[in-house]
Amino acid sequence: METGFRYRRCQSRARLQAVAAAHTLAGMATILGRCGIISVRQLMCTISFVPNLRGFYLAMNRDEKFTRSTALPPAIVDLADRRAIFPCEPQGGTWIAANDAGVCLALINWHRIERQPVRSIASRGQVVKALAAKSSDKEIAAGLAALPLRRLLPFRLIAIIPSEKKVIEWRWDRDHLSTHKHAWVRRHWFSSGLDEPKAERERGRICKAAQRQKSEGHLDWLRRLHRSHSPERGPFSICMHRPDAATVSYTEVAVSKRRATMRYKSGPCCSNKALATKTISLPRNCKLP
Repeated sequence: METGFRYRRCQSRARLQAVAAAHTLAGMATILGRCGIISVRQLMCTISFVPNLRGFYLAMNRDEKFTRSTALPPAIVDLADRRAIFPCEPQGGTWIAANDAGVCLALINWHRIERQPVRSIASRGQVVKALAAKSSDKEIAAGLAALPLRRLLPFRLIAIIPSEKKVIEWRWDRDHLSTHKHAWVRRHWFSSGLDEPKAERERGRICKAAQRQKSEGHLDWLRRLHRSHSPERGPFSICMHRPDAATVSYTEVAVSKRRATMRYKSGPCCSNKALATKTISLPRNCKLP
């Protein structure tokens, strides 16, 4: 299911009032205004959503060039009336977050869309950070509509909202923000600036084959999948390796009725580095499927 709207420079008075009321976004324009362009050419990422009887898992491989600054491990942050966990770049942006409503957000670049030059480009890393305190699809949609989208390169934002049992994907192509609703079933997303269709085929084939394993859906299975070098160690394996770039971090989120735990490994998934762990409690009245 898809819905969408055209982004317009002139917003209604009602929307402007909504923007003013969104305190999390109040400083967004200022932050974005200070962010310069970040090169994302030929980079990839993989996201996996795996629901289970107690809640769900969300895992993400972040692939970057070696020249990119090393990110900081997850920290617990108080945002208005919510607590959230997320890693961050030295500049302050992030690509994945979870909050104490059980909501998880993850953003990947959308390389299929031709990027056209603009005068001023802001970092997409601020999108998830600005929305990290949201607890419903309506709040997230309103927050997205309030962002200066014209200054952002194409992206896909995935939201897992357990209280509503929703998996929603927003796609921004620099002209149109569309909404895609997915079923509450296992799903994978792939991003590649090298060859996105091929990355989707190659990695999709590996994920499909992994579904036949007896341990399918378990956390160990998910970790093995994200450190996979099938069909061969290289630019299209899920754990990606190239001379100039690689999978630089692995993040997994486990959400149950009582807590949200984020585990983070800096470096390739196939490395022996320890996982950094942060946990936040969910309120007793938090409804999960």
